[in-house]
Amino acid sequence: MNSLDQPFISVVIPAYNAAGTIREALASVEVQGRADLEVIVVDDASRDETPRILRDEVAGRAGYIVLPLARNGGPAGARNAGVARARGTWIAFLDGDDAWMPGRMALQLALAGKHPDVALWCGGTVPLMPNVSVPAVIAPPTMRDLPLKEFVYHNAVATSTVLVRRAALAAVGGFDEQFVGPEDYDLWMRLARAHRLVRIEQPLSRYRLVPGSLSMDDRKFLPQVLRVLEKGFRAGGALAEFAGLREASVATQYWNASWMGFNRGARGLALRYWWRAYRMDHSSEVGAARPWGRLLLRYLAGRREFAGADGSAGMEGGVP
Repeated sequence: MNSLDQPFISVVIPAYNAAGTIREALASVEVQGRADLEVIVVDDASRDETPRILRDEVAGRAGYIVLPLARNGGPAGARNAGVARARGTWIAFLDGDDAWMPGRMALQLALAGKHPDVALWCGGTVPLMPNVSVPAVIAPPTMRDLPLKEFVYHNAVATSTVLVRRAALAAVGGFDEQFVGPEDYDLWMRLARAHRLVRIEQPLSRYRLVPGSLSMDDRKFLPQVLRVLEKGFRAGGALAEFAGLREASVATQYWNASWMGFNRGARGLALRYWWRAYRMDHSSEVGAARPWGRLLLRYLAGRREFAGADGSAGMEGGVP
């Protein structure tokens, strides 16, 4: 089973204009030290040197495939194209500007062997910093189940840490290509509705802090994530059974958007987002626990800082 003729794990790496990062991403797969991988790099119609670098890095390497797309399909389309080509029992995702931690794959597969009922494994992330040594992941880790209800409020699944059964992915239909940004959030909630998901509470992947990226831009991300929730809460949707929490869920996204807006300098818009979130959900169990006053004072004082990652709302940008 564990051979390149019949790979056990298919690694899907979407890459768009990733000339400056794709080598590090590929190197982080290589150091996993496994011979049962096929690596599918989807060149999402890049306009930089990514195609040339992939030819140089991947050409002739056993188990590696470059899948060029004629048109840019976005993260969802690129990942779906890679999954369609995959042959592995498991699918592992890695974005072209991220990097895995050493030992990530061995740890997840060891746990998967002990828990055959789990369809998806994921874990934490840390910022990818230059010239910083990377420790290997350790076992035994702390881990917890991700119930469907958790997805009402946020996305606890970082895509570049995901190891998912290909059959489970196919059963729920893969990534919905109408979404750009929170397409992963939509997929994970659909998986959580039908399968067991487990999060390993230690870093498995590193990501780049990129101010202005889609997942940090409220103007682009908020409309998309609200559409994801609209789909999730509608009759028959993944979150339909939690329809009574819809307002609290939407309020959470305005709360997150207020922090994103503030950090890009749109203080007035951040205050409007804050006020909308407050009106919708300041008294529920979740809303009452938020530091409304502290955040408002920070906005009024104009104290800006670049946010770290906590995975909330499917974005790489946290809210204090």
